[in-house]
Amino acid sequence: MRAAGPLLLFTSLFSFGTASAEPRWLRANFHAHATGEQLNDDGAERSEALHRALGAHGFDYSMHSAHSTMNSDGKAFSAQREQERRYAIPGLLVGVGEELTVADGPNYQAKFELLGRRVPGNYNHVTLAGLDVFLPTHTPLAVACARAHASGGICLVNHPGPGPMMWEAGLWESPENRGVIDGIEVYNGQAIASVGIDFASRYLEATACGALGMHVAAVSGTDTHGPASVARARGHLRGALTKLGLLVPPAASNRPELDAVTWVLAEAPTERSVLEGVKERRTIATYALPDVRFECAHLGEVVKARAASLHLATSRPLAEITLYREGQPIKTWHDARDVTWTETITGPTAFVWTGHDTSGRFMSSAIWYEP
Repeated sequence: MRAAGPLLLFTSLFSFGTASAEPRWLRANFHAHATGEQLNDDGAERSEALHRALGAHGFDYSMHSAHSTMNSDGKAFSAQREQERRYAIPGLLVGVGEELTVADGPNYQAKFELLGRRVPGNYNHVTLAGLDVFLPTHTPLAVACARAHASGGICLVNHPGPGPMMWEAGLWESPENRGVIDGIEVYNGQAIASVGIDFASRYLEATACGALGMHVAAVSGTDTHGPASVARARGHLRGALTKLGLLVPPAASNRPELDAVTWVLAEAPTERSVLEGVKERRTIATYALPDVRFECAHLGEVVKARAASLHLATSRPLAEITLYREGQPIKTWHDARDVTWTETITGPTAFVWTGHDTSGRFMSSAIWYEP
């Protein structure tokens, strides 16, 4: 558990003119799919094209997360990593991980009924980054995360749900799994761009001390399956959305799923530093805010103090900035770029910053105070 201190406070702050020797913010993606190569996968573009697309979109770190359900050969994982490590893409760190379908829990549903139609059921998917082996489908979640940690990696809950094509109710939240997860996907680019949903409420529930009490990072994932993946999803879902009275959200860019970015405060421009930044919860999840930079005191820390002192600054004003305490909004600032909050707390308390600007949004990793 990380406690506050002068050095950690310094590394939790972003200077708009950060020098190369200091910690710096890197734009990371941990959730993306390509075509079958050494590893099988269900994307529509080759892995090099995938990474080049993310590099062109401004990312500093791009990870290809191949589905476990499509692979059973551990040697293929090593071969895929070696292939992708050879890509010379200026300014981009490239990684290969796994999107593991973990063992079912007691509430697993293979199909759901939606508007009189049978639709795909639960997808219990976790991203494993920094792993040195490819784990088989239906590995229990706690076992998978322990294996990732043993090799210096991380495990992230994708599209946390519950619901169709999301996690089954109660599985990643179960007591035996809460302490092993490193992050929760707040913004899934494919889900936001296709149907306009995010998972901010799940992160607030997970991190509140009076709820699940998990010390986990807020992350975004593109979940891209190729240049036309959002258009295909919108075409398939347009009728259902119309029946539900929902509007297909407007595209924020030519590949709107790539607008989901995890900002990671890293000690160095290396994959290892990116993963360590997530473990330390030095992250801010964003969607469609490409020009905004952040400064956040005590980001991701567990602060041993009764006097809570919070500060957030952005590189330009946002329409709204909201502070949540224990999963509930306590203050909203309008047309703001530099905000503070102080109070005295009497028990363990989690604070989370969020913000909106037109179609863009962000959510910080939590800051926990323990008197």
